[in-house]
Amino acid sequence: MNRTLFLTTLTLAVSAFSQTAEWPTRASRSFSSNFGENRDDHFHMGIDIKTRGTSGHEIVASHNGYISRMVSNYSGYGKAIYIKTTSGNEVVYGHMEKFTPVLEKVWRLQQAKRRSYKVNANFSSREFPVKKGDLIGYSGNTGSSFAPHIHYEYRTPSSEPLNPLVFAFDLPDNVTPIPKNIALIPLSREALVNASPLVQTFPLYRDRSGVYYFADTVSVFGEFAFAIEAVDKRQGANNVYQFHRAELIFDGKKEFELRYDKISFSQGSHANTVIHYSLKRKNLGEYQKLYRLPEHPKMSLHRSAESGVIRPQPGFHSVEINIYDAAENKAVIRGVIAGTFPMSVDVQEILRNDMVLTLDISPKRGGLPIRDAFIYSFTPYGFPDKKIEFLHAEQVKNNLHITLPLKEIKNRNLQILAINQLGGMAEPFHWTTLESEYSVIDILPDLEVSETERGIFFQVQLDQYVPANVSVKLADNNTFQSFSLNQIQPNVFLSEMLPHRLVTGIKYIDVELSHEGLSRETRFHFRSVVAEPGQETVALSQDRNCSVQILPQTLYQTNVIWIEKVKEHAPVKEGFHLSSVYQIQPFNIPLRDEFKVGIRYDFDLVEHSNLGIYYYDAKEEQWTYIHTENNRRKQILTASLIQFDAVTVIQDLEPPIIVSMHPGNGAGYKTGDIKDIRIIVDDKISGIEPEEESFELTLNGRPLYFAYQPVKKEISYILEQPLKDGPHQIDFKISDRLGNSASKTAFFSIY
Repeated sequence: MNRTLFLTTLTLAVSAFSQTAEWPTRASRSFSSNFGENRDDHFHMGIDIKTRGTSGHEIVASHNGYISRMVSNYSGYGKAIYIKTTSGNEVVYGHMEKFTPVLEKVWRLQQAKRRSYKVNANFSSREFPVKKGDLIGYSGNTGSSFAPHIHYEYRTPSSEPLNPLVFAFDLPDNVTPIPKNIALIPLSREALVNASPLVQTFPLYRDRSGVYYFADTVSVFGEFAFAIEAVDKRQGANNVYQFHRAELIFDGKKEFELRYDKISFSQGSHANTVIHYSLKRKNLGEYQKLYRLPEHPKMSLHRSAESGVIRPQPGFHSVEINIYDAAENKAVIRGVIAGTFPMSVDVQEILRNDMVLTLDISPKRGGLPIRDAFIYSFTPYGFPDKKIEFLHAEQVKNNLHITLPLKEIKNRNLQILAINQLGGMAEPFHWTTLESEYSVIDILPDLEVSETERGIFFQVQLDQYVPANVSVKLADNNTFQSFSLNQIQPNVFLSEMLPHRLVTGIKYIDVELSHEGLSRETRFHFRSVVAEPGQETVALSQDRNCSVQILPQTLYQTNVIWIEKVKEHAPVKEGFHLSSVYQIQPFNIPLRDEFKVGIRYDFDLVEHSNLGIYYYDAKEEQWTYIHTENNRRKQILTASLIQFDAVTVIQDLEPPIIVSMHPGNGAGYKTGDIKDIRIIVDDKISGIEPEEESFELTLNGRPLYFAYQPVKKEISYILEQPLKDGPHQIDFKISDRLGNSASKTAFFSIY
């Protein structure tokens, strides 16, 4: 009873407080990003308030208190003010252009004292008290900012970020969140979703009342979990936002809740465990997990004791997912799950003439009557063609007879997905009208190894359809283990989910195709290691020129690690490409912390300078330099990464580019015309480190404590007072991450 009273009191206090906060600017009451948005390796810890695409708008204190801290930096929040409120909480304003005149003077003095642009100064409650609504500075675009805006954070007294839309502001909002798709994730070795061991995604459909529904009943066997792709919207804005909370209710019981109220900075590095990382890395969408695996840390946004992992009993089960925004607008998703047993069918032709074909679909394993089926056609090369509509369907005892137009299936492979009377889906059955010109001895299979949160899969794909039984043999030099693969498409075969440790010591994977006494084996080299949390493990590429060192803190769970030498890769457009490209696998698992990668180079490159390891940034579509150590004695480059990417060696001998400089060389200006110095720079290979050591800037021989905006790649310095009449000189030098440098001098006059 006491606990309930405390929570009620806290809720009332927060609600009352949120009504009194002052919005930080008159520039707009809109924002582009809100609290909790996933930023790949961290969460967004505040709201980004729009300033109409321009800088210089007044920023006011949202609460009574005092300025406790002043910061300026090249990255992060740029120029920022911290206010300690009278309630003890903390407010942060980031990416500012200027402070108030008094604070600007203090900031300049701090720079002179430190001989640096970077300032991190703390103040007592007596020095700079503020009242709600007082001017504290002007909006800008400093630090790691992609456009002018105000980054606003509201924190606890211990600097733990809180959701400002819940704890600081009460903004009108009449728009409900928008669910888009739902994913069902098999988690146990035997688990199946719609007869598949792979993650399945489904669109959601909205009825006239506004409720969202599953497209159909989904059949599940074994342990599984849900993930949801959903966004929040606000009236008058095109932006999409992070929803506030989501709850999963299965058979009337709450199984999981995700609530974005507060997130500590120490939990930010685990952001990729909250989304289904594999789907995101495959560009299939950002799905937020409505479950938590035991190896992933529990965070403050996980608000239920239950894990969200479900093992349904046979029969029908109700699912409801409620998604709320900060204003308590609610979107409702409803669906039905059929708990079933694995099922297979047999298909026989029972009638054919010049116009139609009739097939008999009968239960083989599972035994339940067949009530429906879906038929899809594929080309001989394995490409899905279209869904085939029945001319007629009729249940005959436990079987289903379907009649198809013959012209629609000529020279096609058919995939038949049967549905039993409980809504369970049977394993795909493949039926064909094709008479292949080839046999299994003519086909070269392609092997793909993929990893999930709970195991590893082997997939074999044929570039041309042939009747075949497919198996894989996992072999070392002396022994092998053989596994039959299931046909999931006419040309695609998949193993069951296998334990990670099964590949320990494996050197080869032999793919065997067999049919009617013919067989062919194709050998694939597979050099991998099984790595576990808390242990150090090293994986080598097949050519032994690339290595990965898994550190004790790198992994959340046991994983198989291997390195693929890539034949076709993104082109290296700048610099000298000096090694093969290696893809570190599995690319689709989240990592707890960094690992080390090493690439060996040829002896004739020992005396070459400026060699570096680069990874391919798929989001930016470019090769990106990583800080690299060069051991010339061992002829190896080493670097650290936080996710498994493609890596290679590139040499950078090109100096940075000084794109433009203001004031310009040889120019003349009237008194008062020059208010600032601005220099645009660029470097297309290793890039520019956002640190003061990368730059030198003097005006008439005097060093300046200038700003650098790494997104715009702009150097800027606002003059404290107008320049005197007469000649002036600017000297500027810039160095890239590998020490290549460029310099420029500008002579100009004031008259």
